[in-house]
Amino acid sequence: MGTAPMTETETPQTDFSVTLMTADLLTSVVALEEECGLNSRGLEGYRKMLSNPRAVLLVALAPINPISPISPTCPIGVFSGEVVVDDLQIDNLVVTERWRRQGIGRTLLKSALSRALGLGARAATLEVRSANASARAFYEKEGFTPVGLRRRYYADPPDDALLLYLEI
Repeated sequence: MGTAPMTETETPQTDFSVTLMTADLLTSVVALEEECGLNSRGLEGYRKMLSNPRAVLLVALAPINPISPISPTCPIGVFSGEVVVDDLQIDNLVVTERWRRQGIGRTLLKSALSRALGLGARAATLEVRSANASARAFYEKEGFTPVGLRRRYYADPPDDALLLYLEI
């Protein structure tokens, strides 16, 4: 899995909400990940994760707006990860392109780190495509540091994975 390109501004938007992922949102979650070019765990994978008490599965929902083409129950951002022992292993963090640069990714990440801390996590790790400069910049701005490289980790398109680490 990986992370979509993300760059955020300093001023977060306040009219979206972050909530726990639920089964009724899974089709939209998988569609958003695929739309943004991420590997998804798929519907069955997410169904299994929903019953995992160590999973950290969050969605950002659009504000209710009668003239908006986006439903308030359609995710505009997704975070997925799991606390393994004392490490939050981040699988995906994605925000739909139209809603990027509004603080949604940052809010999802901060909410996920807070939940993971409550589950006993002391650190967070993830892989990001080495060619994904905007995602790398986002995570480094959030305090993640590079700790390793997995050569030829991604197949389509081929790329190395940069391992990032954050002490919570």
